Amino acid sequence: MRKTLIMAAVASTAMVATAAAVPADATDGAHSGTKLAPVPYKIVASNLHNPRQITFSHGDMYVAEAGSGSFDGTASSGPCMVGGEGTTVCYGKTGSVTRVRAGHQHRVLKGISSLGGQVDGGSALGPADLVVVGKHTLVVSIGFGLPPGKRKHLPTRGQNQMAHLLSFNLRSGRATSLGDLGRHERRTNPVDNPDTDPTGLAKAGRLGFVVTDSGGNTVVSARAGKVKTVAAFQDRQGTSPVTGPQPTTYQSVPTDIVRGPDGAWYVSELTGFPFIKGASRVWRVVPGHKPHVWAKGLTNVTSLAFDGKKLYAVQIANLGLANPAGPIGSLVRVFPKSSDKAPVRVSTDLFAPYGLAIHRHAAYVSTGAVTAAGGSVLKIPLG
Repeated sequence: MRKTLIMAAVASTAMVATAAAVPADATDGAHSGTKLAPVPYKIVASNLHNPRQITFSHGDMYVAEAGSGSFDGTASSGPCMVGGEGTTVCYGKTGSVTRVRAGHQHRVLKGISSLGGQVDGGSALGPADLVVVGKHTLVVSIGFGLPPGKRKHLPTRGQNQMAHLLSFNLRSGRATSLGDLGRHERRTNPVDNPDTDPTGLAKAGRLGFVVTDSGGNTVVSARAGKVKTVAAFQDRQGTSPVTGPQPTTYQSVPTDIVRGPDGAWYVSELTGFPFIKGASRVWRVVPGHKPHVWAKGLTNVTSLAFDGKKLYAVQIANLGLANPAGPIGSLVRVFPKSSDKAPVRVSTDLFAPYGLAIHRHAAYVSTGAVTAAGGSVLKIPLG
């Protein structure tokens, strides 16, 4: 099962009601009885639609919002289909990008393709990550979460946007494809069955980009419309209380990619079902060389960011997404496996945290990543 987000079992009404909540003094769910010191935080953006990754440019914060599918109720929404989680998802033009400038929140891009839950618009796939290029251009990865051939069931706009890397002109709103990751996955498919879900994004050189395809279990490069595979992550085996004592095969599922201070790429890993606690890793990737594991002992990681030489990560679910506790996650400091240091929690009991950016030694974390309108971005000091 190739999954970037398992939300059908966790986006309950009670959880959605606490989407923006971050207790100032909370029990660490992964270490029963252990109290973390109170961590102050500030909500810097709210009412976001399934928020994902975050970036900063010239002091402005930008947030990719996956949208809510057809949940906006417009007559032009649809069609609906069975999504990657086995539930019905519907197409709509509800994806967007929000900018926060000098404390003021504003959607600078709207009407981007989105697939969201039919019932509540939750757990949507759409705009996933973004890079600011120049003064008036945003480059955005657009998720899909299904076999690339299923795009034929979407309207023309959806076919031309979902599973693409798109460049948007902020003045006109016009979108231009910089690479069709879905088509590349259909043609190459280095791991398991064809599936595509562009997620993490980073700039590579003056004109190129690298993207994690969480459906294809790959990192790809995109330059001038040409897409190439940089790295592929093969299936793994492990045991989980969810599946019983016998080893089960599960997928790696890369989710985010950042440039390290050493010039290498660092890639976070979610892992697929059964989302085994402690099985997620951080990969170090140098193009032309075999990827190797740089850090381990994490759980369901969705985002990475460096603060100087210090690496931080977001775990969307401390106990694993298949745990009945649901997507209660944390911000953690990550250490290389060579140091023998376990990840250290910075802030825990975050509801469905997903994206991470570091700006002026503070962490900005998107939360409520499974909610159609209850998402937030929190500012958490790093000390």
